[in-house]
Amino acid sequence: MAIPFMYFRFGSALVLVVLVAMAGVALEKQTLELRRSMSRQRYQMDALQDAYSRARLQTQQLGAPKRVIDGLEAGESDLNAPTGPVAEDESPTPLLNWQRIGPTGR
Repeated sequence: MAIPFMYFRFGSALVLVVLVAMAGVALEKQTLELRRSMSRQRYQMDALQDAYSRARLQTQQLGAPKRVIDGLEAGESDLNAPTGPVAEDESPTPLLNWQRIGPTGR
């Protein structure tokens, strides 16, 4: 009678060990997948930072004062000369010419 109980205890201990090992394998697999995901995101972040740096450098190079001055001197500018002086009754900054308006709109 003690022998079948002993086999049952051995079998249940063996099943418990196998279940713990399977849970450990599942956790390791999940950890590895998360590490891969983080590595992929780091790579993408590095690529985006590199592209941002290149775009910023190109922006600085295209807007450099030397290029603007050289273009002005060579006559390759898109700037137009003023056609004439601004009339005195015409204000160049209309937003600064305001008057107090009451609550009725007058």
